[in-house]
Amino acid sequence: MSTATTTPAAALWDFDGTLADTEPLWIEAEYELIARLGGTWSEEQANELVGNSLLDSGAYILNAIGRRDLDPAWVVDQLIARVVTFLAERPMPWCPGARELLASLNAAGVPCALVSASYRVLLDAALSQLPAGTFAVSVAGDEVTQGKPHPEPYERACAALAVDPRDCVVFEDSGNGARSGNAAGALVIAVPNRVEIPDAPRRLQVGSLTELDAAAVGRLLEDARARR
Repeated sequence: MSTATTTPAAALWDFDGTLADTEPLWIEAEYELIARLGGTWSEEQANELVGNSLLDSGAYILNAIGRRDLDPAWVVDQLIARVVTFLAERPMPWCPGARELLASLNAAGVPCALVSASYRVLLDAALSQLPAGTFAVSVAGDEVTQGKPHPEPYERACAALAVDPRDCVVFEDSGNGARSGNAAGALVIAVPNRVEIPDAPRRLQVGSLTELDAAAVGRLLEDARARR
């Protein structure tokens, strides 16, 4: 690794599984809802939903349990309501190193954006537990036309920050999220949580956010540029 450091134009963060380890909350909500609907569920099926848009996840659930009489949007509403309740009752399950890396990036003057498939009500619950201004911009799943793996969520965040995605880094824990960040043009730093993330150009893998600070992120971006 070179010793040169490039300051990213922005750092763009996924929420579920990257900033906060909320995937177990979603899975708990899925098990509860599917049991109420008379279906059965598994960890393997739950992992298939990681990184999907919520509407796609709702459609997957209804197809899996044979309840095509219901609307995926209704499923999404039910799951969101349950996860919001969990977050109100329990401490926010921050991922190891996430808040420390955020603080390091903020101290280095790197603007951060929160870019998630989760809806605005969930993002606001997370943002309320962070210092004001931690994220300069946030983009929720119910605010885009096309969710991840489409590049629109990350493109929208970059446009709001007036930065070139090619000068930015994206932190993601899912294949769909990584594809979205790469498709937008950013360097993706993949932090696998529940699912594996395939290797790809302009995509690096780290074991944990605890391995990173602002300087380390800058070096990774510098190295990625040198290999282009």
